[in-house]
Amino acid sequence: MQILTRNEATHRAAHLHVSAIDVVVDVRNAQDTTNPTYPVTSTLTLTSDEERTFIDIAGEVSDVLLNGESHPFDDDDDRVWVDGLPVGETITLEVRALASYSRSGEGLHRYTDPEDGEVYLYTQFEPNDAHRAWPCVDQPDVKPEWTFHVIAPAGWVVSSNGAETAVEVVDDSGALRHDFTATRPLSSYITAIVAGPWAVIEGGTWSGGASDGGHAELELRLLCRRTLARYLDSDDVFEVTRAGLDFFHERYGVTFPWGSYDQVYVPEYNLGAMENPGCITFNENYISRSTPTFSERQRRANTTLHEMCHMWFGDLATPSWWDDLWLKESFAENQGASAIATATRYVGEWANFAMNRKIWAYTQDQMPTTHPIAADIPDVAAAKTNFDGITYAKGASVLKQLVAWVGEDAFYEGARRYFAEHQFGATNLQDLLVALEGASQQELSSWKSAWLETSGPSTLSASWVTDSVGAITDFTLHQGGEACNGVLRPHRVTVSTWRVAAGALERTHVFDVRIDGDSAPIDPEGVVAVPGGAASADLVVVNDDDLTYAISRLDERSTDVALAYVGTIDAAITRAVIWASLWNAVRDGLLDPRRFVVAVLNAVPSETEPAIRDRLLLFVAEAISSFLPGQARSDVHDQVLATTIRLSRETEDSDAWRSYTRAFIAEFSARGGDEYEATVRDFASSDNPDIAWRARRALAARGLVDEESIEAWRSADGSGEAARMSVEALASLPLEEARARAWESVFSDSLSNDYLTATLAGLQASSWEGETGIESAVERMISYWESHTIGMALRYANGVLALGVDVDRDGSVERSVGLLRRWIDEHADAPAQLRRIVVEHLDSFERDERVQRRWSSGQ
Repeated sequence: MQILTRNEATHRAAHLHVSAIDVVVDVRNAQDTTNPTYPVTSTLTLTSDEERTFIDIAGEVSDVLLNGESHPFDDDDDRVWVDGLPVGETITLEVRALASYSRSGEGLHRYTDPEDGEVYLYTQFEPNDAHRAWPCVDQPDVKPEWTFHVIAPAGWVVSSNGAETAVEVVDDSGALRHDFTATRPLSSYITAIVAGPWAVIEGGTWSGGASDGGHAELELRLLCRRTLARYLDSDDVFEVTRAGLDFFHERYGVTFPWGSYDQVYVPEYNLGAMENPGCITFNENYISRSTPTFSERQRRANTTLHEMCHMWFGDLATPSWWDDLWLKESFAENQGASAIATATRYVGEWANFAMNRKIWAYTQDQMPTTHPIAADIPDVAAAKTNFDGITYAKGASVLKQLVAWVGEDAFYEGARRYFAEHQFGATNLQDLLVALEGASQQELSSWKSAWLETSGPSTLSASWVTDSVGAITDFTLHQGGEACNGVLRPHRVTVSTWRVAAGALERTHVFDVRIDGDSAPIDPEGVVAVPGGAASADLVVVNDDDLTYAISRLDERSTDVALAYVGTIDAAITRAVIWASLWNAVRDGLLDPRRFVVAVLNAVPSETEPAIRDRLLLFVAEAISSFLPGQARSDVHDQVLATTIRLSRETEDSDAWRSYTRAFIAEFSARGGDEYEATVRDFASSDNPDIAWRARRALAARGLVDEESIEAWRSADGSGEAARMSVEALASLPLEEARARAWESVFSDSLSNDYLTATLAGLQASSWEGETGIESAVERMISYWESHTIGMALRYANGVLALGVDVDRDGSVERSVGLLRRWIDEHADAPAQLRRIVVEHLDSFERDERVQRRWSSGQ
């Protein structure tokens, strides 16, 4: 596959104007899964000021017609080159091709439901896969109007970006042609079709408009596989959807311009969701065959509103190239969280963000591969690996700080100006800054330089002196820039002081502090009187309310108090900020993971925010597996097993029961526990399919069940989810024959994207202690990368590199750190994106080794 570069895209956009593309996709044969291809025709209306150009298409081109007449072409590695174009004239260029159905989740993906044998199709294109499905100009700054026509089997439901206008029979089989309205100007990567026997759930009409005077009547629909329809809690989805449409219309000033609002839950999806206007696609994992927990519904709500924000940030005003990916993803991440916290029942979303997404950002930003938010993306391969914690979560955190710095009113006024000026166009960073500067009346070039053009997290901490009467003096906020090459950024933060009273923490003071150098006074009056005459504040929280992006450090006294009393704080956002500070201290080797685990196990029973509870339990698992050496894991492991199963049995909250049970099963799967085998077997027979399959996979990984049992469970369930989970369970069996078959399937190219991930996950989860096959798989990464799509190659590389480190286990460090160091030394010419992935995994292993050695002596 030829990789589109930024220079090529810039040149083409400068010389080629495409006003419209009409696409006919013929998938009437899709149910015959032995047929790998389908015919497709794109007719482009365009003007070129050069005689030669190329159209993108990853298929077998049969004909090219210029203004209806056959025209010569060169078919060259996903490109059709056409010479002899009439310069300056508006022409039509028709490209006819055979395109391939996908099993990688890229292009037009075809899935067969194992439960009922039905076939489903959906497209996924970001950043550069539209040309896998149909001929087009596949770059974001070319935004024609699109008209889709889909020929599909009778009885199928078809959706696309436009509204369906007509359906007519086309042949004796009853196949139907579905015609859709032309879209407004739209980039290729957000065009879409879905087709199949989808279940359709109607949600009524949303009516409304924005301050531009427009009005929209949107028919709300949810689509999913028929076998999942009875599990989709549609009322919650529609409630969130309506709340989001109200929220964004009130703030953005431009009425929703896309005409329809289908939300489609699709199988084997590579992403969480995709913002195709009018035809938004979601990973069907957001549908649970068990009653979804509050945290699961909150996560889905976040994604729903993230994608909705993209209808404006990304779809209406589109970044010209992937350098400015943050212009859509950072905004959707930030505004999705703001919308859910403001407009829905999930009011603790910012606490969830601080504990989840923001930790992702800090982790990514401390790697050697860190990059500025406004990144340098030379080609679409680099773009694919830049959908990371910096672009999403760091960018969203920086935007939260910008709102705190300039004010919410100015921020939204800037957004309205930006949309009014650039709707249906392609934009860049400067376009947004001009709008924000005009609205806020503040110069933002220095803000841009400090926040968007540098990498690494800032560090914030506080210091003070306590005088003879118990008052704090010289109260100072400090900024460190070690992780960001000495850059000192402008921050507006909340600093709070706390004391322990009657066994709980109560807040005594709150300070609004601005800092843009290495220090700033916290109390402008110079003295903070602490009620009760305490010798000092028991706890000082830097960045309370989580307004800025910086790793906040707790002093020694505050750390001790936080570990003991953080769960007694009423405000969820404050608890989340403190837990995040403690977790960052664990990762940096500053806090003993054992103390952290004990604090979590003591705090989770009283935690009222489900997202915080669930994240804390995940922190526990990571603290043990990553940051404790093997000899120190045993006692903590036993404590986690005993505590989580006790909490599981004691709680009357079904959501909490599931959280504790999942944590218990995960710990059993990782390290075993003979006395708990019967309990896990009981869970394997649960009528909750999520818990049952987690237990079954755990038993398989420990070698406590055989292939026949797994196959029997799969047959009894029959669902697509069971099929995927049984693949993982079979691959995790600690048996030489089972592992050999699993590795053979990995390299046979017979696996879909999801089955590849499941197989590799099983191989890594196994308690097998013989020859693992990982060394050979690592050596094959380059050949796999060069012979597969980027999406499959990413799944393969991340799967085979999911190694562990245990400094107390002979050979463990050599099999991870040593292996990847040698690979990097020996493969200097490897593809840059693959090297980045290896470097990131190596950095994680080196951190694990460093922190484990810190605590290996029992300090």
